[in-house]
Amino acid sequence: MPELLASIRYELELMREELTSRLFEHSLFDMEVRMPQVIMSIHQEKTLLFHIKEELQDVEYALKKMDEGCYGICELTSEPIPLDKLRIIPTARTIYDFSYQEQFERKCLSLSPEYFNSYSYH
Repeated sequence: MPELLASIRYELELMREELTSRLFEHSLFDMEVRMPQVIMSIHQEKTLLFHIKEELQDVEYALKKMDEGCYGICELTSEPIPLDKLRIIPTARTIYDFSYQEQFERKCLSLSPEYFNSYSYH
């Protein structure tokens, strides 16, 4: 179990590093003189920055909870969240954060092989 928790912490630290880098990169881009050929609109940039900051806050919060010893406890039910689920979504705060993922898996796994073979990917 401690190895799995250490693995999740490592993943969160990598996520923090990547998000911080992306945030810095887009902040620098914002300071540069805008060229007409730049495809991304100001609105798109601000939306992207918002999502990067939001994701970074989630990662920081998860790491803080690890440091405080309360990582993996559902904030609604106070029940432990299984670590194998947290490996998939390490920033999850509740057991309900996995609902969409489980619905997606159920839908995809219930599709027959014929369904996938009926599409040409070439």
